[in-house]
Amino acid sequence: MKDMKRWRRSGQSMQPFDEFVLIARNSWPPPAKYEAHMLGGNLEGLWDIHLRQNWVLLLRFENDTLYFVRMGTHADLGL
Repeated sequence: MKDMKRWRRSGQSMQPFDEFVLIARNSWPPPAKYEAHMLGGNLEGLWDIHLRQNWVLLLRFENDTLYFVRMGTHADLGL
């Protein structure tokens, strides 16, 4: 994912992302600390997951499979 490469190049830790992936493998929806919620409008069907206060992961959950769509700050994602 292009967003992931950009985040790694920025020097930011990937630890919150890695932690989320481990948790999401075993539990859906994720714990409340991720403030997971469904989006509407032109992003309907996507989940908004807060890895940190201003680090958001957009994903789809279909047929027990997570599809990572975008990752970045609210500004990066136009949210």
